[in-house]
Amino acid sequence: MKKIILLTFFMVSFMGFSQTKPIKEDTTTICFPVNVGKQILLDLNELDKLKKQTILDQKEIKELETKVIKEEDVVKFLEQKDKNSEIIIKDTEEKVTLLNTENKELRKDIKKIKIKNTIIEIVSGAIVGALTYILIFK
Repeated sequence: MKKIILLTFFMVSFMGFSQTKPIKEDTTTICFPVNVGKQILLDLNELDKLKKQTILDQKEIKELETKVIKEEDVVKFLEQKDKNSEIIIKDTEEKVTLLNTENKELRKDIKKIKIKNTIIEIVSGAIVGALTYILIFK
């Protein structure tokens, strides 16, 4: 019986200690000086503005990246066009040099033909003159 009483006494005392609530402090209110509170509000407002600004900055960065990509494509196109123009210019220069060499050769041939024709005219004139002299005086 003593054991039962002792056991119930311990149980009641432990239940009493276990059921007490610890004292909680109210953390919903914090006391700051007015200057610090105003500064906190200003900082929070500035944080909100900066968050909105970063969103706008990110959009602007994306637009600039797409613009840069488009401009790179334009630059590549213009470089390719420039290369094609250089090829056309080289081909045209080769044609001009080829035509100049052919013109020089043709001028030489024309001079040779003129000399040949004058020689033929002189020789044929001499032959005709000699034949005419022979026919008339014989």
